[in-house]
Amino acid sequence: MFSRAFEELRRSTGFRLALTFSAFFVLGTLFLFGFAYVLLDLSLRARDHDGIDSRLQQLAAQYRATDLTGLRKALSLETRLRKSKPYFIRIAGSGNALVFMEIPDQWANFDLKGLEYAPLAGPGPFVRLPASDDAAILEIASQRLPDGSILQVGKSTEERDDILDLFAWIVAGVAVPVVILGFLGGALLARRALRPIHELIATVRAIDAGATASRVPVRNTGDELDELGKLFNAMLDRIAGLITNMRGALDNVAHELRTPLARIRGTAEIVLQSDQKSGPALEALSDCIEESDHLLALLNALMDISEAQAGTLPLTFAPVDVSVLLKDAVDLYRHVADEKALSIAIEAPEEIWLIADRGRLRQVVANLLDNAIKYTPSGGRILLKASRRDSKVAICVSDGGRGMTAEDLSKIWDRLYRGEGSRKERGMGLGLSLVKAIVEAHKGHVVAMSDLGKGSTFEVILPASSAKNGMGP
Repeated sequence: MFSRAFEELRRSTGFRLALTFSAFFVLGTLFLFGFAYVLLDLSLRARDHDGIDSRLQQLAAQYRATDLTGLRKALSLETRLRKSKPYFIRIAGSGNALVFMEIPDQWANFDLKGLEYAPLAGPGPFVRLPASDDAAILEIASQRLPDGSILQVGKSTEERDDILDLFAWIVAGVAVPVVILGFLGGALLARRALRPIHELIATVRAIDAGATASRVPVRNTGDELDELGKLFNAMLDRIAGLITNMRGALDNVAHELRTPLARIRGTAEIVLQSDQKSGPALEALSDCIEESDHLLALLNALMDISEAQAGTLPLTFAPVDVSVLLKDAVDLYRHVADEKALSIAIEAPEEIWLIADRGRLRQVVANLLDNAIKYTPSGGRILLKASRRDSKVAICVSDGGRGMTAEDLSKIWDRLYRGEGSRKERGMGLGLSLVKAIVEAHKGHVVAMSDLGKGSTFEVILPASSAKNGMGP
């Protein structure tokens, strides 16, 4: 479950946008820290090298002025007065033989024997002498004196390394808050950037749930997303206007047709009830009433389908016992089934509840049962079955009729569609369309399964309720 939630989060645009921003922010910050580290290293290195060169020139001048004896006295005096920073000082005579050397006590771990076998260095690159524990490096500059000796002055990189290590630890300590800040900033930026999209999604969902008056909030920022919201609202207003006009036209047509049909039917009934009755006239009037009833039923079914698909079908929700509903439907069609010698069986628990409009749900079951009786040959069997499936209730109506082809299965939910094998049967071609519309208005769905020559099964899946008061799934 956690992996599924993470996968959905990973696929979201907001997560990818936040991750991208965070990655750029963190990488940019780390690059700046790295660049600052390199600049600090170069700056400290240049400072140390300048100090070594300056000390080298100072001691060379002192040596030329006072010779070795005077240089020793000057260094001894500096040590007592502690006026200068410690430097490594070495004077080598011919053959690189040691003449004089001074090194601070804290640098005693440097292996200075390597200098005795190294070639005499002149002005140029620094000689780098590592410590025995590789903790630091002694950088040494050389200069040839007038008497042929070599003066060498060096300094340990320990102080510089300590500063760089401290800076690295500071960077490491700052990196964690920077990463957290980057992700939080990315999430905030993504949320603000995608807020209009989320508002658009919420509006579409609200409209899909039946709140057709919902509109996208407009912030009047003038950006592209704000313009998209305005265009979407304008489109919704235009669609709402078209739907209102179509609904008004359909209501007018239905009203105009109902009135004359009712008059025709009323007139025919008056004539039938009068004393003036003849065989042909009586038959014509009966046909007139029958056709009027057929047209009225057709209009009512079309109106119900249109309202259900538009989300405006009036529904009165209440707890419904499905087992009782199935028994009522069977009792209603018992006489018709007996005329065809059909057996109807019910398989359902004693009590199985759901929240629905009882009248509309009874209409769904009645249409499916009527359809099964109509296409099941004499002596056949029809099964009505109800069962719970987690938080759903399944209602199945199975018949032993001729079945349907794959082409019929793909079209049976269309309005006024009647397959080749069903055109001989009386009907309007709206029964299954009405079933689908009512079921979907209850937030459910219906599926059809059929084997040609073996029969068909229609399965209605609806949200369930386990209590008579309709509380709880």
